[in-house]
Amino acid sequence: MTQAAAASPAIRPTPLGGIASTLGWGAYCACSWTWCIGMFLPIILLGRFGWAGFWAFAIPNLIGCVAFGYVFTPDRSRRFATAHVGPIRWFSLATIAFQIFFIGWSTGSFVFTPQLAGDPDPSGTGAAADLLAWPVLGAILTWTAGAAALSARGDLFWRWLATLIAGASGVLFAITFQQVGGFPIVATPMSTAPVLGIVPLMALGFLACPVLDATFHRARQQSPSRHSFAVFGIVFAMMLAFAATTFDPGDPTSVIPIIMPVIVAQWTLQLLFTIGAHLRELTTLPDGRLGRNLPILAAIAIGTLLGMPGIAGENVYLMLLGLYAIPFPMYVIASTIRGFDRPLPFRWILAILLVSLAASPLGWLGFIENRTWFLLPAAALTAIAGWAIGRLARSSPPVPA
Repeated sequence: MTQAAAASPAIRPTPLGGIASTLGWGAYCACSWTWCIGMFLPIILLGRFGWAGFWAFAIPNLIGCVAFGYVFTPDRSRRFATAHVGPIRWFSLATIAFQIFFIGWSTGSFVFTPQLAGDPDPSGTGAAADLLAWPVLGAILTWTAGAAALSARGDLFWRWLATLIAGASGVLFAITFQQVGGFPIVATPMSTAPVLGIVPLMALGFLACPVLDATFHRARQQSPSRHSFAVFGIVFAMMLAFAATTFDPGDPTSVIPIIMPVIVAQWTLQLLFTIGAHLRELTTLPDGRLGRNLPILAAIAIGTLLGMPGIAGENVYLMLLGLYAIPFPMYVIASTIRGFDRPLPFRWILAILLVSLAASPLGWLGFIENRTWFLLPAAALTAIAGWAIGRLARSSPPVPA
C-alpha cells in the first residue's frame, strides 16, 4: 500500500487497459470492504428497525467509501498513509480479528446448528459447545491459512480475483433473490427503539473509517482513475442488497436452510478476500514497535478466542463493531483537524483511547441494549473529542510515524 505503491513505476496503460484496471480496482475495493459488517449488520438492522435501519446503514456507507476516491488524490493518499501508518496498521489488525471471529461464530451458529438442537444449555456452553470447538477451530485455521496464501500474490491477481468474486456474488444474489421471492417486506420492526438514534454514529463511522483502510489507499494510488470508486459503489450496493435478501422478518433463521449453500459460498469468498487483502497490506507496511508477525498472530488469536462456542455471539459482534464507531472515527477527525500530513503524538492517541473507553457505556446501552438515544451523546462525544484533540495537537511538534 504505502511503500509498495509508492515504489511502483509509472506505467501509462492503453485506453482499454485503463478501463479494465479501473473496473478491477473498483471490484477490489468492493470485495475488500464487504466484511462481516456488510454481510450481516443489515440483517440485524432490518430486524430491529425495518428498512429505515438498512438505509441508515447503507447510505453513509456508500457515500463515505465512494467519496474517498474523489477526496483523495494518489499523492494525498500516499502522504496520509505514510504519516498515519500506525493507526492504519491497527485498523487492518482489528479488521482481521473481526473477520476471524465471524468465521467462528457463523460456523458454530449456522453450519453446525443441528448439533446444538439437543443441548439443554441455552448458552451453548455445554457438551455441544465442546463438540463444536474443534470444527470451529478447524474452519478458522482453514480460512486464515487460505487467506495467508492469497496475500502473497500481486496486484493483477487481486484485481482478477475481485472481478471473479464480484461476478460470482452477482450470480449468488440472483439465486438468493429467486429462492426467497424478492426483498423482505418488514411491516413491523421487532424493536420500538427509534432508528434516529443510530444515524449520527453510523454516519461518523462510515464517513471516517475508509480513510484508515489500507486497501482503499492501495487502490487509490494504483488505479488509473478515481472512478474506480464509482464502480465500487455499484458493486457494493449489490452486495448490500444481497445481504438484505437473506433476512426473513417472520423468522430471521428461516431462510437459512433454503439458501445455506449460497450463504456459505458468499461468506467464504468474502471473508477469504478481506482477511487476505489486509494481511497483504500488513506485510507491505513498515514494521511497528512490536514487529510485524507478533501483532498479526495476536489479531488471529484474539479473533479465534472470541469466535469460540460459548463466547461468540451477537453481543461480541456489536462490541467489535464499536471500534469502527468511536475510536477509529475519532482518530480520523483529530488527524483531519491537526493536518493530514502530521501524525498524532502518542499522548493524543492515548487520549483518544481514554475518551473511547469513557464512551463505551453509552455504546453498550445503544448497541447491545438497543436504547438508541444513548448513541446520540456517544456520537457527539466522538466528534467533539476528535475536534478538541486535533486542535490541541496542532501545537505539538512533528513526530515520526
